[in-house]
Amino acid sequence: MPHAHVSRRTSSLRRALLPAIALGLLPLGTAFAQSLPFVRVTHDGTEIRPLRQTNDVRMTAPKGIVLEVIYIEGDRYVHRDSNWYWVLLPQDPWATRPAGWIHGDDIELVPPPAPAPTPRASLAEVPRALEARNEARIAAIEPRLEPRRTTVPEPASVEEVPVAQPVFSDVILNFQFGRSELTEEAKSKLASAITIQKPNARISVALEGYADWIGTEVYNERLGLDRAESVRRYLAEQFRIPAGQISVVSYGENNPAASNATREGRAQNRRVVIKVGA
Repeated sequence: MPHAHVSRRTSSLRRALLPAIALGLLPLGTAFAQSLPFVRVTHDGTEIRPLRQTNDVRMTAPKGIVLEVIYIEGDRYVHRDSNWYWVLLPQDPWATRPAGWIHGDDIELVPPPAPAPTPRASLAEVPRALEARNEARIAAIEPRLEPRRTTVPEPASVEEVPVAQPVFSDVILNFQFGRSELTEEAKSKLASAITIQKPNARISVALEGYADWIGTEVYNERLGLDRAESVRRYLAEQFRIPAGQISVVSYGENNPAASNATREGRAQNRRVVIKVGA
């Protein structure tokens, strides 16, 4: 931190006027700050000459302190001992940053300080955080209503008509990372797997849900089950397969279809396997 001492000093008109112009153009100068260097003081008690030179104020800087340069008088492309550097000093107790001139033979150029790293969430934390947030929102808005007691009339006698059942081959549907909704590609693949429809044909469908290995084992087992349940709802709504004829199971990250060490392998492991039996 610079220190103030009493001393009698004189200054040149040029070094007094150039900083005044530079300070007046600080908004413009900020755009060029990235191209100017940082300097490190090489001698203890190095003098820092202020903009308004007085006879009773003297600023000094300790050896090793790094200062930001905002203007160079002399060779602006090569460091020379004859250069003068207009530098910003560290912030003082009054939250201001004084500035002053320092001579080229009292400093050396150094690279800018590295910015502090920003912590990032891991891939495994993202789905869990989203799931927890969604569950909290659902719990907050879920209505708590008393069940209604209504009188349901007896259904009229209707002649039962055999419902056509879809017949399709075994198929594997893939999902996006951390998601359980069917993609348009998965829906198209499922529709193309249907061959014919036969009335009075009772089929059984087994759904096996899987996930890749990113995340905890408990999370991946839940995600595999959610994917299988999503397929069951789609089959019941779009193809009118009774829910009682569809079984679901989740194997989570177990039994991978490909290596989890590659992006392509993990994409293959995020899947639901549909097995159809008569």
